[in-house]
Amino acid sequence: MNELNKLLELQPENFAAVYDFYAGTKHHLPALSVLLENYPGRVFADHTEAPTLAVVWATGRWMYAAGDISAEINRLKLMGFLQTVVVPDCLQRQEKGFEIYTEDSDSWTELLTLEIAGLSVDRHMESVYEFNSERFVQLKNRRAAIPLEGELSVACEEFPVLALPEHNRSARDDRFVGLTTTGAVVKVRDKVVSICKNNGFSVNNRYFIDVDTYAESERGKGYATLAAVSLISHYLVQEMLPLWETTHENVASHKLALRLGFEPVESYPVFAFVMEG
Repeated sequence: MNELNKLLELQPENFAAVYDFYAGTKHHLPALSVLLENYPGRVFADHTEAPTLAVVWATGRWMYAAGDISAEINRLKLMGFLQTVVVPDCLQRQEKGFEIYTEDSDSWTELLTLEIAGLSVDRHMESVYEFNSERFVQLKNRRAAIPLEGELSVACEEFPVLALPEHNRSARDDRFVGLTTTGAVVKVRDKVVSICKNNGFSVNNRYFIDVDTYAESERGKGYATLAAVSLISHYLVQEMLPLWETTHENVASHKLALRLGFEPVESYPVFAFVMEG
């Protein structure tokens, strides 16, 4: 590919050039986390100074694309980037796919649903929920009156931020290997049934949380609520406020967010690419 038609990989000293593309929206907090070097990742742009197009690639499968794609040259650069950088990298790391977060516009949808050899793509919508502390305190006070059963326990533990196998890590990730974050673990008879943790995407006093109850048979019993209340309480002592993100189709996640006192504030498309063959 012609060098003029490529996105350039930025070094940390140039990350500030694309910061404004991601400021002001909560769903771009993971991109800001990478730009502030709180989370491992790579940053690409059409220029090192005064860029018009940027992609922040958080280590793993998440990418955040922003900027002007009305110009044909930028469209070519982005599609070339996917074909010559992203796909080979995913193949090397044995990844099955990746996701691209963008603003909600016909232009982005038209571009990212074009046919790309070796890839299939599905567009879905996600939402970010913002924390309402008053509603959370009401829930916490109600739950405080309910004692834990004898076989049930919850405790906060440390987890690695970069939970990737060695073959999926690069040298630039090395300084994040020992970095940890906190998760609340719910156990029944010493068996882990649910975990809620800070997923490592944090900027200032905001962070994203993930929650999961592993077995289908254990869902609907309040374990995820207990884990989330414990983790949020842990971070509130540090004056840190959580953000919640979920797909529109995940009804259980939406219900849990509302129960915990979160309120939806942003919706945006996510393009999920899957490697074929």
